[in-house]
Amino acid sequence: MMQEQLLWALGYIWAIFGAYWIVFARGLRATPPGESRFYARSRLTALVITFALLLFLRDVSPPVAIITFGFIWAVLGLYWAAPAQAAQTGESTLYRLLRLAILAITFSLLFWDRTAIGFLAKRLVPPFPTIALIGFASATLGLAVALWARIHLGQHWSDKVVLRTDHQLIRSGPYAYMRHPIYSGVLLGVAGTALVVGEWRGVLAFTLLFTNWTIKAKKEERILSARFSDQFQEHVRHAGFLFPRFRARS
Repeated sequence: MMQEQLLWALGYIWAIFGAYWIVFARGLRATPPGESRFYARSRLTALVITFALLLFLRDVSPPVAIITFGFIWAVLGLYWAAPAQAAQTGESTLYRLLRLAILAITFSLLFWDRTAIGFLAKRLVPPFPTIALIGFASATLGLAVALWARIHLGQHWSDKVVLRTDHQLIRSGPYAYMRHPIYSGVLLGVAGTALVVGEWRGVLAFTLLFTNWTIKAKKEERILSARFSDQFQEHVRHAGFLFPRFRARS
C-alpha cells in the first residue's frame, strides 16, 4: 500500500517537475526578434492550460492517450523553449526526436503498469516500506539537484545540443562538482523511482535514460571542448562527469 501511495505521489512530483522545466524555461528565454510578446505569452498560456488538463485527466484517461498527448506537449514545449540563436549544434532533428521518444518510454516503464510483462514484472527488491521510502527520498533529492542546476544555469540552458552565440562555460554552483548535474539529478530521480517500483522494468528505464544522456553529454562536451579549449579541460579536472568530484584531479 505504501509503495502505491509513494509511486502515486512521485507521478505528480515528476509531472510538476516537467511542467516547470518547459513552461518556466520558456519564460527565461528572451523573446526573439519578429515575435510579439502577445504571441509568446499565448504559447506559454497554452502550455500551462494543456498541462493542467493532462494532470487532471491522468487518472481517468487511457494511459496510451496520456502518453501520446504528453509526448506531443513535451515536443512543442521544448521546441518553444529552445534558444532563438545557436552558433553551433551537435545533433540532428531526428536524434532529438529519438531522445524524446526514449524519455517517453522511460516514464512509461516507471508509471504504466501495462509495461510490467515477462521478466520486467519480476521484483528486483522485496516490497519493504523502508526500501520504498529510500527510493522516494532519492528521487526527490535528485530532482532538487536538477532544479538547482537548472536555475543556476539560467538562460544558458537548452534541451538541444547547441552553443549559443553568447554561450558561457558555467563552473559555479553544482557545476563546480559535476559537469552535467541536471542529467545526474534526473538520473538519481529515475533510479529512486525505479526503487519504489521495485521491478526489473525500473532497471530498464534507468538503463535507457542513462545510455541516452551519456551519449548526449559526450556530444555536448565535444562542442564545449572545441569552443573553450583549455578552460574546459581545467573544468574536466575539477568536476566529475555525472558523479560529483570534490577534489581536483592532478
